[in-house]
Amino acid sequence: MSENRIICTCQDVDYNTIKKAIEDGAKTVDDIMEATGAGTVCGGCISEIEEILQEVKK
Repeated sequence: MSENRIICTCQDVDYNTIKKAIEDGAKTVDDIMEATGAGTVCGGCISEIEEILQEVKK
């Protein structure tokens, strides 16, 4: 997955921002939503956020 690819188009949040939120302690999708704003408008990116969460936690 491209590091600078936009994951949440509504809030203009990219992969790196979500990855950093996880590295900084976000453990759930709700944590990532609170930290970045991703997923808080239409919710269309939540499945992708879940995938990134699982990928980065490994």
